[in-house]
Amino acid sequence: MIHLLRTRKTKDYIISNQIIATIANDDVGLPTVQTSREKSVRTGARAILFDDDNEVALVYETAYDHYKLPGGCVEPGETLEQALRREIAEEVGASIRGIKYLVVVKSHLARYNEDCNQHLFIAKIDGEIGESAWIDEEELHGCSIVWCKDIAQAINKVQNATSQEYVHIFERARELAGLRYAEHVIQQQNSTVSSLGDVHSTL
Repeated sequence: MIHLLRTRKTKDYIISNQIIATIANDDVGLPTVQTSREKSVRTGARAILFDDDNEVALVYETAYDHYKLPGGCVEPGETLEQALRREIAEEVGASIRGIKYLVVVKSHLARYNEDCNQHLFIAKIDGEIGESAWIDEEELHGCSIVWCKDIAQAINKVQNATSQEYVHIFERARELAGLRYAEHVIQQQNSTVSSLGDVHSTL
């Protein structure tokens, strides 16, 4: 069950450094397993990314029927924001502006004894969108960027994707937690502004 947490509001948007979900095997309907692997920790930065029409970007893996938010792992020496900008440039082919930190979604992949800390941001496309620069594995998986008319449609696409790959099951739960939280935050913000466009105009 995802618990929506209070955030600190600024005049620009919503800022939070709180964890909205911790996802383990039993949370996604998988049996608990033990492994002899040494524990590892992976940190990532991903964005709920809007274009000028307030559409939301998702990465789609054709080979598996799987959607996820654009972004990826933080490399040594990078800040979260630097990693996010690099990943968006590679995957979407665009620069971003109005980057606002949202929340953290944690997950534990028991099969690999790996803790994943995904830091979620809200951001907006800055300028023109160019070509994606997928790595070989992403090319093999048939990765592409798809644009959803709003967060609700993005949630629907993520939720109804059919991949049963172990990692994808966790990614799906993670993305749904983040998207639903962002939807909640925007709805809350809309109670004090005249329209969704007003919220997005602050990005």
